[in-house]
Amino acid sequence: MMLHNLLDISGTAASQPTRIQVAETTLHALFNGEIYNFTEFGTFSSDTASILPVWRDHGQRCGSKLDGEYAIVVYDEGRQSLAVLTDTFLTKPVYYGLDVDSGTCGVATCASSLRELGLDCVTMCRPNSLLKIDLSHDRPDVQHVEGVFGFQLEQTVNTYDAWNKAFLKSVERRARHGSHRPVVFLSSGYDSGAICLALNLLGIGYDTFSIAAGENVELLRQRIAMNQQRSSGRAFVHPGLSRSELHRIQSDIQASVEPFTYVHEDQPGVISDLQHDGGALGSYFLARWAREENCCVNLSGAGADEIISDYGWNGDKFYSHSEFGGRFPEDLQGFFPWKKFYDDTQRSYLFKEEYILGRWGIEGRYPFLDRGVVQAFLSLTPGLKNEQYKAPIKQFLDLHGYPCETKRKRGFAPGLPDTQPQGHGSGRLKTLLRWLFSRNS
Repeated sequence: MMLHNLLDISGTAASQPTRIQVAETTLHALFNGEIYNFTEFGTFSSDTASILPVWRDHGQRCGSKLDGEYAIVVYDEGRQSLAVLTDTFLTKPVYYGLDVDSGTCGVATCASSLRELGLDCVTMCRPNSLLKIDLSHDRPDVQHVEGVFGFQLEQTVNTYDAWNKAFLKSVERRARHGSHRPVVFLSSGYDSGAICLALNLLGIGYDTFSIAAGENVELLRQRIAMNQQRSSGRAFVHPGLSRSELHRIQSDIQASVEPFTYVHEDQPGVISDLQHDGGALGSYFLARWAREENCCVNLSGAGADEIISDYGWNGDKFYSHSEFGGRFPEDLQGFFPWKKFYDDTQRSYLFKEEYILGRWGIEGRYPFLDRGVVQAFLSLTPGLKNEQYKAPIKQFLDLHGYPCETKRKRGFAPGLPDTQPQGHGSGRLKTLLRWLFSRNS
């Protein structure tokens, strides 16, 4: 049985599972996500419609051909084989479960769905991989193929130009894919600022949602003003969440969101989950707010910390879970992939995004995890990688005069200002809210 109950976000809904007949068999497919380069393979009504023809023509090489954020399941009826194809960073959660004794297997977005079916051997699929399950015998035969897409590790590029172009292309293809106006959860940090700047430069309309607690509110005000002079439409800013509101969010996450425990340790022996991570609680609030405003595509900054900084700079670890403090070596051979590239916080926070956004029918898209953007970063010389904190992003912001704080990694703080350290920030917050009210009235 194949069941698809995900929302259509692109505006080009296609009934799933899809099916095509080839000479010796019938192929069936289920698909979650977006494929941004599907028009390269022919004339198709949607990215969903392109999947089986590309699989038919390229088979197991599909993973190196299809560029996007996706999880794909293909069932070959004649050969009684199942294939699960994940994108480069496993942005879309997918699990498989087995009952070897009965010969039963299942694949689902949520591990809990498989456990409800009685499949106790439930395993997360791997990023950048192809999972093959042969069902033609009494017991399923499972094979894994990893490294479906390969990155080049030579560090020879001595300007940021290629990274800048790749990042603009990445933002554009994600913002223009489908019919929905994108939103950005805007903070005073580097990553969301870079996405807004790119949208401004591209002339693409978008809205922003922010929680001012824990932010540099004057810098946030400057960003909103600059955005609204260019492409941004509405800017929604909330001062911060009360303890009772945070408790209500935690209760709904427990009742309505897939249970997910992070795979990394914030500190030795300390592992969080969606109910107790400030980032998850803040994202929940903003996602709910965005959905109330009929928004359903979020351009997320997820992945930038894992690829570009390792939560540190020049060997200085900003968090204890940092592996190498953001100092990249002279030779990536034997160093790549570092643990956060595919796993650790990469896995925790991507699944956090997907499950929290999914609660409100919002799709996450990840410009910093575009293959071209990541390859452009890997190709930079070590000197440029290590030049400053999040060097490619910082130079991109500076190049276009977009406000940012130098070498500042802000932790997400969704609580009300009166629960945060007091000082001049409280007055700046009131000024920001008065300014926004006067702008929008």
